[in-house]
Amino acid sequence: MTAFAAPPPPRPRVLHVGSYAPPGRGIYSFAIGPGGALAPLAVTPNANSPSWLLAHGGRVYAAEEAADHVAVYAPDAAGRLQLLQRQPSGGQGPAHMAVGAGRLWVAHYGDARFAALPLQPDGRLGAAASWRSCDGDCLPGPSQALKAPPGSQANSGHEAPHAHAIQVSADGRWIVGTDLGRDKLLAWPLAADAPRGPAHELALSPGSGPRHFVFHPQDAGLVYVLQEESSTLSTVALTASGPELLDEISVLPAGFAGTSYASDLLLAPGGRHLYALGRLHDSIGVLSLDRPRAPRLLDHHWVHGNYPRSACIADGWMYVCNQRSDQLSHFDLSRPEAPRFDGRQTGVPGPAGACVV
Repeated sequence: MTAFAAPPPPRPRVLHVGSYAPPGRGIYSFAIGPGGALAPLAVTPNANSPSWLLAHGGRVYAAEEAADHVAVYAPDAAGRLQLLQRQPSGGQGPAHMAVGAGRLWVAHYGDARFAALPLQPDGRLGAAASWRSCDGDCLPGPSQALKAPPGSQANSGHEAPHAHAIQVSADGRWIVGTDLGRDKLLAWPLAADAPRGPAHELALSPGSGPRHFVFHPQDAGLVYVLQEESSTLSTVALTASGPELLDEISVLPAGFAGTSYASDLLLAPGGRHLYALGRLHDSIGVLSLDRPRAPRLLDHHWVHGNYPRSACIADGWMYVCNQRSDQLSHFDLSRPEAPRFDGRQTGVPGPAGACVV
């Protein structure tokens, strides 16, 4: 009788959470268990504020906001992180990263530079090629958000250009970025894994502060842009002549007055809803995409924490990084149109961004 060895147990799904120092000490890793439960695995020391994390190809990439580097990690069999490389990010203050067309793309808030770093077969990164969000002496627009709530004091970031996000469209035709300081959405035609020619620029509402964006899951030519300072969502079409504004709505409740800073934008499971996070209002705004060119605000849900900077979705659960209350809030997404806080929170000091491997 032939004996067969039992297959090795599957590697656990692991949530990795980057943090701001202080109080954060690096990257906090948790095994994801049944029902979305989180079990602590390890803390990977990193004093450089690894604020934005990205998982790709079995590697974890961390934007070291305080050191202008990208750290590359390889998870071991238990999911704990081992450092492979630290590579200069190509600018100052890396704030956002994305993968596409064989590159890691980085947006830098500090000096308004975008960068492309070639991905090597083992997940390491080549040297960055970078460019500014604007040429010459470009000055930002007016600092007052015309569509901000009454009494809002949300006016950060308009003293200079600030690149805040970058992604490649799913059809590989465009590189899209935001410049919060100039209230611009930028789109470059993609050729040979690099931008081609000057950017097509779309001016958004003065003082609105475009931050993060997502593409429609079935239409790569539709982009939803979240404005940090006006807490609005712009719907943009990418056309042959450049981006075109289709719609703009508030992601705050009707009648809201005061200051709130919109932060992260996520596509809900199933692709029919968006989640817009708001800091100070401390909410998840749920938007319907039943009419893709005119999203509709449905509802708001308290994050059960303070200052939600970002969130991560995995296996039907959403983990919200509440930066100022030092914890993650767990939300059940079995009904994507109605995320439900399940009563659980996980302590992480200064959580900023997260990813799952």
